[in-house]
Amino acid sequence: MHESDLRKALESADADSIALPLAESAPTSGAVPLFPDGTLRLLRDDAGAADLRLRGRAPIAFGAEPASLDAEFTCEEGKVAGAALTLSLPGAGVHVDEIARLYGYELPTLPTPPVTGLTFQGRGDRFALSLGGLAGDGGILERDGTRVLVVPASGGHVLATRDELTAQQVASLGLPLTGVLPVGVWLVLPGGIVVPVSAPQLVAPDGSGRTDGLGRPKTAAAQVPYAQHAYPGLSRRTRAVPTKDGFVVLNAPKLGGPGVSFIPGGPLDGHHGIEVVYDKSPLSVKGALQVQPAQSPYRAVVGGLLTFALGGGTPGSRGLYGMGTGAVVFPQDAGTQPSFFAFASLGAEPGLGIPAFRLTGVAAGFGWNSHLRTPGLGDLATFPFLQALHDPSAIGGDDTNPVEILNTLTGGANPWITPQQGALWMTAGLAFTIGELIDGTAMALLQTGADLTIGLLGTAGTSFPKSGDKKYARIEAGLQLVVKPNAGELTVGTSLNPSSFLIDEDCKLRGGVGLMVWYGNHPNRGDFVFSAGGYHDSYQAPAHYPRLPRIGFDWSLGGKVTVSGNAYFALTPRAAMAGGSLDVRYKAGIIKAWCTAKVDALIEWKPFYFDVGLSLSIGVEGSVKVLFVRITVRIEVGVSLRIWGPPTGGEARVKVWFISFTINFGHSARGQGDKTLDWPATRTMLPQAGARARLRPGDGLISEGSPDNPHEGDWLVKATGFTFGTDTQVPLSRIELDATAEDVVFTGPGFGIHPMRVTGLTTVQRVRVTLEGETVDLARWKAAPQYTALPPQLWDEHGDPEHGSGQEKHLTGVTLTSPDVEYGHSTGYIGEDTFKFDPVYPQGKAPLSSADAPLVPEPTRPGGVIGRIADTMDTATARAARTKVHALMGALKLDTGGAKSELPGYAQDVTGYFTAEPLLVPAGAARSTSTPNALEGDN
Repeated sequence: MHESDLRKALESADADSIALPLAESAPTSGAVPLFPDGTLRLLRDDAGAADLRLRGRAPIAFGAEPASLDAEFTCEEGKVAGAALTLSLPGAGVHVDEIARLYGYELPTLPTPPVTGLTFQGRGDRFALSLGGLAGDGGILERDGTRVLVVPASGGHVLATRDELTAQQVASLGLPLTGVLPVGVWLVLPGGIVVPVSAPQLVAPDGSGRTDGLGRPKTAAAQVPYAQHAYPGLSRRTRAVPTKDGFVVLNAPKLGGPGVSFIPGGPLDGHHGIEVVYDKSPLSVKGALQVQPAQSPYRAVVGGLLTFALGGGTPGSRGLYGMGTGAVVFPQDAGTQPSFFAFASLGAEPGLGIPAFRLTGVAAGFGWNSHLRTPGLGDLATFPFLQALHDPSAIGGDDTNPVEILNTLTGGANPWITPQQGALWMTAGLAFTIGELIDGTAMALLQTGADLTIGLLGTAGTSFPKSGDKKYARIEAGLQLVVKPNAGELTVGTSLNPSSFLIDEDCKLRGGVGLMVWYGNHPNRGDFVFSAGGYHDSYQAPAHYPRLPRIGFDWSLGGKVTVSGNAYFALTPRAAMAGGSLDVRYKAGIIKAWCTAKVDALIEWKPFYFDVGLSLSIGVEGSVKVLFVRITVRIEVGVSLRIWGPPTGGEARVKVWFISFTINFGHSARGQGDKTLDWPATRTMLPQAGARARLRPGDGLISEGSPDNPHEGDWLVKATGFTFGTDTQVPLSRIELDATAEDVVFTGPGFGIHPMRVTGLTTVQRVRVTLEGETVDLARWKAAPQYTALPPQLWDEHGDPEHGSGQEKHLTGVTLTSPDVEYGHSTGYIGEDTFKFDPVYPQGKAPLSSADAPLVPEPTRPGGVIGRIADTMDTATARAARTKVHALMGALKLDTGGAKSELPGYAQDVTGYFTAEPLLVPAGAARSTSTPNALEGDN
């Protein structure tokens, strides 16, 4: 379009409309599909010939109503050189696939909001059409004849191209992509993963010359050969399927393992989801997966509740029924993988099996990139996955909101499930009845990752009698066995549930038993504790010991008499303790009476110490009102005895009514005796002399020591390299490596000998290596110091009289690796013996030589073979022949390995299986005579 024609149209003040034939103007040709027959017909509101702009309403190629439009033009050398058009689409807008279709793209319905506005910029050989109203920047770009469509969608960007994009063109899009992008429609994820959305189609004129109702040439969809994007790890079956609320990505290992990944879209308001309904006998599955509200640092959460029924499917009928819950959590950080967890529990009524062992429930759970908190003894009764084995409604019910269930599992100050990158957990459990007397649950737990955990959790309970309204006993206990190999921790424990009672429901039982062992690199390595009911009152238990309630009972007899008792026992590396008490109380009106008995014993060793106490008290109290004064009379008879040592001492206390006195004997200061050991006593606690400091040969060792004594003599090692290390069972303050210039030194923290109450000790280990009598420079070797957690009860730095802190590791050795081999620049002298070879037996020529005649004619490449395979591989005749062969092989009971009679895929894709025409030899052309040098039996 010439500049004069444009100004003339703009200066027509009397005209209500302006018609501009954009198809005649190359810079604005990209705007042609927006308007019918390539002409901009503007019902103008304003126009300016001076600055080449106009404003008004124009009919567009989609929608029944015209769009508001602002236009500005630029001219150079008397011609229109560029244009800028801004359109505000009427109503709710239009979907992006309708606009894409105008420019030759056939897209599926994408999970994007409607396009509410368009901005066109055209100049020279390029144009850009921006799409307004989407979640990010997107549009159509064309430059030098190459056109690409970019659409921001939930979970990433959809990128469609009709031409192969070079690496430079891909980089200019500003997306996390590298390399060439083939023709197609792709989903580009934040991490740079490219997944094909579908086999793309191009829309092109059908060649008939006909036009549609808007004057545009009629088009036809042309199928484009599928081009697989060369992204590492991308399967040939990988596809991104758009849905209303996002993309389902099939077979995407980079998105989190094989299978299906879901990238949510749509409003994250908790009201969008996928309803699951499957009801076909004998299986019924119903529920919903919802897109839930998400808070930072999570972009979206998709999860919900499913109910399962197999067989009878309802409580009281034979079969399995239950519920399951799960969630997928999508983080905001593009570099962080989504996390997932799911758990399902099915109950059986009246149970499956025999009376000796009847299965009443099964459960299984799985989590990826999530962490399951291991319940402690006190949490077993409330652990939802364990509860669900007896009652599947513990993780939900018919009237329970799935969002609330997920919030219960993943919310709160100490949630059961939290996202954790790289972690994986699995559970499997059973609910059972043994002999119709004991009800129990057992669940295995595996937690991977840095906090590797292997656990067995469960509950067991029984009541007597089993049936009837009156119960005389009910025992319920939680069981726990947890091993953490990486952390170096073993826990075994059991605890009575509050519902346990004996004889009467008012006689409540309580208590817990636990064993914990610390090993490996744990800060408390070497420590252990076994406790049933806690510890002695005078024993200061370390913070890492479990706190357990006393084993005992509390019994209220009719409100007047209460009886309670408890007992405990504990064993640690330095002490043992035991004790118990019984307390009987009576109260009726103005009269009170009681009887209490108690015994406690604490024994420590290395250094030895004991503390034993016994007490017995019997009393009565009465209250009488005389005139206006109430008088209380209290009579109590009691005796207690406490003995400690060394040095031995104690006290005896006697109380009769209002008279009491104490008798002291022996050493009067309890617990202040000399608890230190001398060196001979301490040395017995150390490892044997040969184990206190050792050398550990590693890779590269050929033989160790002399034939007569492997512990003495030189090491024979490989010339390619050698590794060895030192190891001690006592702390080291300093390790010195002998070097030519300056010694290499490693230092460790301070330490003491706790039983001797000695602090501020130092030890030095010096390492020296000789090769054929010459000292080796260890500064050239790779050195890695070794730090190990040693028992604080033995090596505590501060001399704590009770226990060490155990939080600091000590220097215990070093690992040394020889320098890399320096290879020479020549092979050196090679003697004739090197070229010896093994003779051939029997004597004669080798089976094949240059004199041997070929057994078959020289192969030829006649050509046309690939085409013939494609034409004949899947014909009716070939199918019938293969069917007959398979039938004969089946009659002979020969396995065909799943071979099929129809091979349409092979016939269609055969051109991709051969890189060149094959070489052929005519059938039956093998030689019938053998040559003297031919292999025997070959013809």
